Amino acid sequence: MTRIYQIFTQLLPGLGPRITKGREAAMESWAPMIGVVEKERNLEVLAEMLKYSNWLVRCDAADALGRVGDSRSVGPLAEALKDSNNLARAAAARALGNIGDVQGVQPLVEALTDGDSTVRAEAAQALGKIGDSQAVGPLTKALSDSHDLVRGRAAEALGKVKDAGAIEALIGLLADNELCIQAIHALANIGQPAVQPILQAVAGNHAICLPAAETLRLIGQQAVGALIEALHHSDAYVRMCAAKAMGQIGGEAVIDPLIKAATDNYAVWSYAAESLSNIGKATVEPLVQALSADNPYAQQCAAELLGRIGDDQVVTPLVKSLADSNPSVRAAVAQALGNLGDCEATKALLDATHDADERVAESAAIALGRINAPTDKLPADEVSHIHVRWRMRTPDR
Repeated sequence: MTRIYQIFTQLLPGLGPRITKGREAAMESWAPMIGVVEKERNLEVLAEMLKYSNWLVRCDAADALGRVGDSRSVGPLAEALKDSNNLARAAAARALGNIGDVQGVQPLVEALTDGDSTVRAEAAQALGKIGDSQAVGPLTKALSDSHDLVRGRAAEALGKVKDAGAIEALIGLLADNELCIQAIHALANIGQPAVQPILQAVAGNHAICLPAAETLRLIGQQAVGALIEALHHSDAYVRMCAAKAMGQIGGEAVIDPLIKAATDNYAVWSYAAESLSNIGKATVEPLVQALSADNPYAQQCAAELLGRIGDDQVVTPLVKSLADSNPSVRAAVAQALGNLGDCEATKALLDATHDADERVAESAAIALGRINAPTDKLPADEVSHIHVRWRMRTPDR
């Protein structure tokens, strides 16, 4: 290979001035090897190849210039964007992106209106690689292209440019089944400036709640402050979106706000509960404290979540809460103890089966069944009592 490389690089410069059909045929067969010359930076020869009659040679020459990455090639490649062959034009656009020089922006912007969708897609991708804000307007316009490939590349490019001017248009794609993923990642790349506009958009279009939450998750800690504020938004879907994103982002800062959000309506509660469960054991201490809150609904939510998380250290505070004055809280605590499955709660649950409130007594009986509490040492009347409670709550199907 070394010998071929030496011969090829010696012959190549001599081909430039005198192109004959024979030499063009040779170049066609050599086309796959054109990349070899990049180390030698034979820019003039490669630029000359952009004019060869064979489109394959022109494509490979453009690709080679892109790999060399010399800004002096921008002019010839910009001219090659007018090539009669669509694949040669696409190769020229790709090369300009690889070079990454801002001089290539305007020719590539013009290529966004090329009659061939492949060329337009390559131009959009190249503009993303260059990352210049001059391209934001044209790329935003390309989001309305008739071909999904072009629209997707334009969305990806806007994410790489990271200009806030593209946020509104990208949010509009969150409801687009074809381009939702590209829009999510593009907005995530833009980052914190996109957070408030996304939350505002959810209030106007509830259908984008889940993709918006995923976008906010990807933005990460930069979004947490705005998400905490969004838990107090007047629109329930905004609160749901914020709660879901916060649980996926995690961190101590989101725990207390999520616990408070758990007292919201059922839809918001379900997202907040899921989020707190995802965060896991870091939520245990705040939830234990919430068992003593003045709000019975908050106490119930805390008990249910502690049962989901499944940490053994919560058995004692839950058992203590079986004596709460509110029967709904006691019932929720009994259910949580059943979910934990710890036999240490057996005596307390047994006592709770005699609770004056039917819901509490039934919940305690079910909990005893779930933890497989030993009954061989219990008086027969207690065993019978538990069995009756169990049957009352879980009839034969």
